[in-house]
Formats: sequence, structure tokens, C-alpha cells
Amino acid sequence: MRKQLFLAIVERLKERVKEVKFIDLWNEQIATIQTGITWPLPAVFIEFEPYDVHQQANRVRTANVNIRLHIVTRVVAHNGSDDKKRMAQALGVFDVIEYVSAAINGLSGDYFSSFMLINSATNHNHLELIESIETFTTRVTDTSAARQHAPYVLTDAEIIEHV
Repeated sequence: MRKQLFLAIVERLKERVKEVKFIDLWNEQIATIQTGITWPLPAVFIEFEPYDVHQQANRVRTANVNIRLHIVTRVVAHNGSDDKKRMAQALGVFDVIEYVSAAINGLSGDYFSSFMLINSATNHNHLELIESIETFTTRVTDTSAARQHAPYVLTDAEIIEHV
């Protein structure tokens, strides 16, 4: 399930948000910035929250999956000035968040329902970076373990024999 969701998100972001320069799985990348940023910005990291799986008939599974998009951008200091150009640059970080959110909201596929935004948070505790976390939810149906039944066709003679 995760692989298909990851690939769908990456494809959608590449199609619709040209501002994003790097997309990867989340692996606490922000914690390693003391050694330097090794990826271009803005970047989006995809995190899968833990989820409960519900077993259905025929080995089909469903789950409500929450996905966090960590949107990492560089801070542009505004410093409280009245310079509108500088303010527009400083607030551009919020434009990237909106573009990403708009691209993912409503994304659906054959095996998952429309993504819906359920939480949004901005973390300003990273000196020159801002990490914004957009949390989406979707309902996933996993049929990878389902039994494939071949149709069984009876002949007229077999039907009569069983009657």
C-alpha cells in the first residue's frame, strides 16, 4: 500500500508543483541539518503514520492511512520592514505550502480514496529553515493478498448429475 501511495504523491507533486525541488521519504532529515543541508529546497518528505489494518473477506484489507508531508523551505527574513518586495519573499514559504496542499487534496486512485487535509502545522525551530507539516488522510483498499478465483463452469451433464 505504501509504495503505491508514495508513487502517486510524487507523481502529483512533480506534475503540479514545479517549485518543489526534492521529494523523498521522511527519515528525520531535519535532525541532521547540523551537518549541512544535502538536498535542494524547497523539499517535501513523505511520512507514513502508523495505521490499523482491517481484514475483510477474501483476504482483502482496508485501512485509514494518515500521511504527513514535511515541506521544508528556507527562511527569508522580513525583519518587520515595510518593504513589500521583501515581505512577499518572506511569505513565499506559505505559497509553497498552499501549492502542495492544493495538489494533494483530492488525489485519489483505483485503490485509495481522495486525500483530505486534516492537520497543518508550522515548525519555526530550525534557524534558517521552516518545516511545515501537512497531514492528509485517505482510505486504502489492499487486494494484493486476495485469492483469485477461476470461474467454474458446469456442463449441462454435470448439472443434471448433481440434481
